[in-house]
Amino acid sequence: MTLRVRFEPALAFSSGPMVKFMMENLAKAGCPLRDDHFRCTPCEITRAGGFVPEFGVVLCQNSFLSKKHMEDTMTHELIHAYDQCTVKIDWNNPEHYACTAIRAASLSGDCKFSRELRRGFVSVAKHHQACVKRRAIAELKQLPQFQGERVAEDAVRAVFDSCFADTAPFDEIP
Repeated sequence: MTLRVRFEPALAFSSGPMVKFMMENLAKAGCPLRDDHFRCTPCEITRAGGFVPEFGVVLCQNSFLSKKHMEDTMTHELIHAYDQCTVKIDWNNPEHYACTAIRAASLSGDCKFSRELRRGFVSVAKHHQACVKRRAIAELKQLPQFQGERVAEDAVRAVFDSCFADTAPFDEIP
């Protein structure tokens, strides 16, 4: 039985500047999200959220470590929504998916130094880029359509430079 919990995204939007920024930019791009584009549900413990193009954002109620973690997850998923809105991602194309995964990992807070420290990953040189590559590859590897040998790694490598440089709708990496 799936437990359905009414999620009030307005609570996160009112206090989360990154979420608010993404929601505003989705509306400007012609793809405003409403409350019914968000669902909060139990998930596997390894997941915090997801984006489903036909529906919207899924948030995993049993996975958040803090309000900030929830906001970062929402931002990550809203970057996928923004990419779907602005460039119409082909979610079965590994390079398309790799590009949005790279952008979401880079721009959402996934690779902040403090979060990486908690994960046990610390390096000095090009730490952010290494984290983004690792997180994007891991995101693709979770999907059955990208399970082939080195599909995720090859897709991330092929599009990394151009997708990492694309910070829209931000002016730079936040």
